[in-house]
Amino acid sequence: MAPTSVKDWPLLQSCLHEDMIGTISTCQRKRGTQSIQPVGDPLVSIQKSNGSKTEAVGVSADSYKKETQIFRVLIVVLASVCVFYKEHIQDCINVLWDYLRLQPFFYSAYFESVYVTLVYAAIVIFYPYTMHFVSFLRKFKVKEDVTYVHITLNRILKESIMYLTPVFFADAIIQKKYSGVPVEEWARRSKQWIQTTRALPEEPPNFLTLCVHVAGSVVVFDALFFLLHFTLHKNAFLYRHVHALHHQHGAMHAHVTNQLTVFERGAIVVAANYSLKLFGAHPLTRLAFVVVFLWLLVDNHTGYDLPWSPHRLAPAGLMGGPAKHHAHHINGARHYQPFLNYLDVCLEKWSGQGCSENSVEKSDDERNEPK
Repeated sequence: MAPTSVKDWPLLQSCLHEDMIGTISTCQRKRGTQSIQPVGDPLVSIQKSNGSKTEAVGVSADSYKKETQIFRVLIVVLASVCVFYKEHIQDCINVLWDYLRLQPFFYSAYFESVYVTLVYAAIVIFYPYTMHFVSFLRKFKVKEDVTYVHITLNRILKESIMYLTPVFFADAIIQKKYSGVPVEEWARRSKQWIQTTRALPEEPPNFLTLCVHVAGSVVVFDALFFLLHFTLHKNAFLYRHVHALHHQHGAMHAHVTNQLTVFERGAIVVAANYSLKLFGAHPLTRLAFVVVFLWLLVDNHTGYDLPWSPHRLAPAGLMGGPAKHHAHHINGARHYQPFLNYLDVCLEKWSGQGCSENSVEKSDDERNEPK
């Protein structure tokens, strides 16, 4: 059989060699199973041999549209059940809020900062670990070099101290103002130089309002970070001194999420808090937001394009997802939005960029320069 392209020549040579030793059938089976894909596509099926095992890496989640549709149906069913039983869920929220208001630690001005640290540690450790060590999920790696990096206890403590030190200082000098707290209480606390406790509203949040505020805060943060992120990449000074650290890594892994300078991390914290304040988010709503927010951030840096990831379940390519964020870390010139996709699309149409999804990889020196 004649080769169909230049890429088939190595395979033909292998066939001729095996023909000489009388194993033509084996060669034909290899030809039938080999996947020939365009070079440079980050979402291709790469066959790599590991002893007697052959594992497909980088399989596009588009090949699993049926599974994605099933998860979409499950999400719709779950949302419908939540709306139908919203009174029962509200009762649970009421019980939870009454319980938390009885706990002394919950009144601490530093509670939210410690809570964020613990939630991030749990997500960044267990979520990527599960994806890496479940063999079925390895095929959804955006690129073959995507890996899992074990994080040591010393690194966890170091990152926690680096995050908590400036945040604790802000917690101590800035009064936390939540909707539902009497203005007189704010006035009384404003006379204190150091804030050790926070004033909490008596009433729990409404369940549907909680959901709307979490979703709305994510959307607002996404837009704010787009502006920040775009600016950091277009200004050479800011990129070099504020943002370049986030792009200084080898293979993509989840711990790149927190590979930030103090200034960039502070800007993210301010943007997230402003987004919540814009909606007058309840303290319990803020706790729910933290889980969703941090999970989306870590998911973007895992390098796994799962069929049931949020960007797959969202309609009409509304969200970016790990594949696009991985492409951003490679070329640095596109996909500035962390979660959604609409501002990136508008930017490319406005600037006339016609880049294909398969971005060409650049050298480390080129990648570390602002675009």
